[in-house]
Amino acid sequence: MIKKIVEVIPEKNIIILSPHYDDVPLTFGGYLNELTHNQLVKTKNIRIVNIFSRSNYQARDDQGNSDGSLKRMQFATGIRLLEDLNCLDALIGKGHYSYEIKAERECVVRQKNWKPGEAFEFPQGTRNDFDDEDWQIFNRIKKYAREWLLLKETALLLPIGIKEHIDHIILREAVIETLNELDQKVAATIYFGEDQPYTGLADKADWAKIRDFISKNPVDHADYLIDEGKKTKLVWDYYPTQVEDSYREGILNRSKQLKEENESNSGVERIYRLKR
Repeated sequence: MIKKIVEVIPEKNIIILSPHYDDVPLTFGGYLNELTHNQLVKTKNIRIVNIFSRSNYQARDDQGNSDGSLKRMQFATGIRLLEDLNCLDALIGKGHYSYEIKAERECVVRQKNWKPGEAFEFPQGTRNDFDDEDWQIFNRIKKYAREWLLLKETALLLPIGIKEHIDHIILREAVIETLNELDQKVAATIYFGEDQPYTGLADKADWAKIRDFISKNPVDHADYLIDEGKKTKLVWDYYPTQVEDSYREGILNRSKQLKEENESNSGVERIYRLKR
């Protein structure tokens, strides 16, 4: 069933945990664009927290991506930060969101290996693959999560982890473990978005892993209409150093799947609410 955009997230305060610089529009871009389009963005307090913000990654630059030097990180991080801020200004509007970084080293800087056979570069990993630095990051995120989860009238948004990008999994697992430790003290509501472009390129094995995660962390979901063309264009126009053809393919594939499921002629995006 399609929900009205005003019904999707009733909480006034929204904290979006973004693993990387482009994950807000990729994962929640449709929702945020509809808030803005319907003049609802002023009814929300939107706070964006970028976790893995020390980066050396540029698409189509294999040689540069193997360079973990300070000079390379200054170059790539500076570009990616400006790309992200410019996109968010266009998507949400200047003055309608706050932005902070946690300055963790992203997977490329940590020299994680790419998963072979995929349409684009990303390192897959689960808790079994975490090394010492990954666990240190995990524990720091848990400390932040204790603050986030105790906030009242707050929606905490993060990716659900489709295709298991290791940075997304570190974030998701740290938040879930903290949630379970706090138990009845938790005041915030957790919402999971569908990682893109991963979701639109996911196979049966990828979905089986998500179903297993959901069986342990029960959710319900809300589908809502979006402007899929606007979402795709935002990502394509504002992140020229990151996007590849697979980005457009992933976004449009998933929207097509959800359109068919909902018998809709318009674009559709899905968000999951953790039931407690």
